Amino acid sequence: MIDDDNWLEDDTDAQASVHLEPWNVLVVDDEPDIHHVTKLALSNIDFLKRPLNILSCYSGAEALDLLATRDDIALVLLDVVMESEDAGLNVARDIREKLHNHHIRIILRTGQPGVAPERHVIENYDINDYKAKTELTRDKLYTAVLGTLRSYNDIMLIEHQRRQLEANRRGLIKVVDASTTIFKQQSVQKFAQGVLEQLQSLLFFEQDALYVVVSGGIAALSDSDNLKVMYATGGYQAYCGQSLAEADLTRLRPSIDEALEKRQSVFAPDHFVGFFQAPHGALNLLIIDGPVELSHPDADLIDLFCKNVAIAYENLMLNKEIEDTQRSIIYQLSEVIENRSKDTGKHIHRMAEFSHVLALELGLSEEDAEIIRTASPLHDIGKVGIPDLVLNKPGVLDAQERAVMDTHAQLGYDMLKESKPRILKMAAIIAHQHHEKWDGSGYPRKLKGEEIHIAGRIIALADVYDALAHSRCYKPPWSRERVLETIQAGSGIHFDPEVVDAFFRCLPKIEEIRLAYRDCEA
Repeated sequence: MIDDDNWLEDDTDAQASVHLEPWNVLVVDDEPDIHHVTKLALSNIDFLKRPLNILSCYSGAEALDLLATRDDIALVLLDVVMESEDAGLNVARDIREKLHNHHIRIILRTGQPGVAPERHVIENYDINDYKAKTELTRDKLYTAVLGTLRSYNDIMLIEHQRRQLEANRRGLIKVVDASTTIFKQQSVQKFAQGVLEQLQSLLFFEQDALYVVVSGGIAALSDSDNLKVMYATGGYQAYCGQSLAEADLTRLRPSIDEALEKRQSVFAPDHFVGFFQAPHGALNLLIIDGPVELSHPDADLIDLFCKNVAIAYENLMLNKEIEDTQRSIIYQLSEVIENRSKDTGKHIHRMAEFSHVLALELGLSEEDAEIIRTASPLHDIGKVGIPDLVLNKPGVLDAQERAVMDTHAQLGYDMLKESKPRILKMAAIIAHQHHEKWDGSGYPRKLKGEEIHIAGRIIALADVYDALAHSRCYKPPWSRERVLETIQAGSGIHFDPEVVDAFFRCLPKIEEIRLAYRDCEA
């Protein structure tokens, strides 16, 4: 025969409960005897191998103060009549509406059922049970409490899953964001960050982790100097961008070596080393330092995740390679154009760096600044259509020659205007507008002020500065003082005043670039 006091014992085990967090049960009643009796009735009771921890409050106000500071209380045994006839009802309402706690379970208890009729209370208050104190025997209290805790446990499991899905969503957003913004300088780091967040959300625990890439091929497997930390969290943040050899990872090193040697992930009791390699990409490691306890299906899922990351990472690197190739072609084409002119030297390299510094100083995004830097070497591409006699004339051009030279802006635009890539679209704008002037006196369209694209305004100043500061076939280099005076005098006439201000703010960087890319004869 089943003992009435123990019919739910299959869910409990008092022997193991001491090591687990208890179920917090709050008793709210203005009668001290009720607290004493309740504690006696619920003593030595476990549910799901966790004991009960009974907390006490003696008024509705005291209960609300406690509940406002704690979100780990599973159940409230709440008296209706305390400091007022409806004190308990007010507490029940405030728990839901003011504290916005919809997880906690509420059992109303009353010694005066007539004050708060059961049907009225159940219909108008978000509670989970309503009992008269006279009917709550030890067995019925036991049944009501454990049944309600079971409901609370189910709710918290659902909430746990909801949070896990939300964490997964945030991690995926990071990965998607990285894949759609790979032109940015930090796109690889953002991708690594998304990978870490996604994996940790799959495992659903907080711990330190780092994402590393073995640069190179098979020869790099046993060469720890080639391991580079791309992104790190927690206690490993200081290692970002460093060689893994510089990191104090003595405890993790055997697993790292094993993963590289066997080309497979390593699941250790207190850490995880994920190994993944795309068909044509670098070796990659994903390390999580913390208690990783996974079932076989979970381990298979993590392995699959790592393989998917390898494919995504290779796609990221392929896009980067395409953009690097595009930049290389632009520079080579620009070199061909500049070589027709006998005295431009490192002009296009300086122009690219000048424009990048000025764009960032003016508040443009890193992406936009990088596009301007890459496109700027093509600012004079139209000069391929200018005769050598005009282009390399050792002296001042006459009016007819000047008219021919001035056509290079329109020629350059016409060559690039049908281009689809963003960089070449920007190059078309720069080629067309870098000789426009702020006051509208420039060419070829006599644009004025902000009618001129910001890239055109930046290149206009950078081009003039570089031309004045270096020798040309028609003049020697000007002194530093004369160049700077000319730039300042051109503010609001030739140049955008904001670009001029930005130029002088970052003049030390500009002059460092001049030294780094000085012409051979300088």
